[in-house]
Amino acid sequence: MRSWVLIWARDIEIARRPDLASRLQRARGKLEDDDPATAKEALRELTIVLDEAMKAVRG
Repeated sequence: MRSWVLIWARDIEIARRPDLASRLQRARGKLEDDDPATAKEALRELTIVLDEAMKAVRG
């Protein structure tokens, strides 16, 4: 239950911050790019966004 609450809070944090939300959407849009370097960079950006939001939630 605790991990679900953290994930929920992380997603709320992303939703309330337009900068994170747009970065997340851009990264998700490039995850399945034909260019492996672009997909890898998108995965890196996605990880950074999720980590940033989780850090904000945890304080």
